[in-house]
Amino acid sequence: MSETKNVVLDFSECKYIGSLHKVIKENLELPDWYGNNLDALWDAITGLMGVPVKIKIVYHPKSSDTKKMKTYVNEIISVFREAEIEYHEIELKVDID
Repeated sequence: MSETKNVVLDFSECKYIGSLHKVIKENLELPDWYGNNLDALWDAITGLMGVPVKIKIVYHPKSSDTKKMKTYVNEIISVFREAEIEYHEIELKVDID
């Protein structure tokens, strides 16, 4: 069995949906052709991402612009939660305001 990787996805300073996906892509080491949307996220974490993995999502918005991302951050969390339930090699922790 592979060693568990620990990944932190800190969305606290993200002002745009694209910047949220950039954090995901860089920290999960996804390919350049990653699609930057929730469907692509599902495909990536269930088929491209190395497992086992422990993922911590951090979201403490630093400005009004970053606070506007809360709904989308929650959607991202939902995708990871669904993957955590379906694929037992993914563990999710969430630290959000």
